[in-house]
Amino acid sequence: MRGNRAVVTAVVLLGILIVGWWLFGRRGAAQPVDLLASFESARKQPDASLFSIEEVSLAGDSKRAVVMAPTAGTRLTWKVRVPDDGWLRVWLGLKPEAWEAEGNGVLFFVGVSDGRAFDMLFTQHVNPRDNPPDRRWIPVFADLSAYGGEEVDIVFNTRASPENVEEDPRNDLALWGAPEVVVR
Repeated sequence: MRGNRAVVTAVVLLGILIVGWWLFGRRGAAQPVDLLASFESARKQPDASLFSIEEVSLAGDSKRAVVMAPTAGTRLTWKVRVPDDGWLRVWLGLKPEAWEAEGNGVLFFVGVSDGRAFDMLFTQHVNPRDNPPDRRWIPVFADLSAYGGEEVDIVFNTRASPENVEEDPRNDLALWGAPEVVVR
């Protein structure tokens, strides 16, 4: 009888360890997806020559960033397998040369397409000329957990002006700082 109890206890403990590893251990195994590392394979619209990667310092904080030449609108698309509990983390900004120059800022927005639908994750207007607190990296976190385990397109967009305002691409030196998909 004691031998059976010992076997049952060992099996139950082993089962608890396996379930615990599966529930908690797999989270630690997920690595961030550095989108800059796959910049070359990202789809760049309207023209690849509008995009580059640079080290940019805003308000004393340096980040590697995708830099876009001033234009009426851009789109940068990465195909990504989203980890469980995945979040998009990116910093937005405009190069310091734009902070006091003519223009009305840039509208940044990001969405996700799974091939069937496009879901908007966030929109953010950044205008350091008229809004001095925008003279820094602006952190953005967007929940991707609804796409956990799926391969999706993460689409970074810019527009030359906020909604319902005449387009003005002057000095739209948009920056997407250190974009990555992380597990929170």
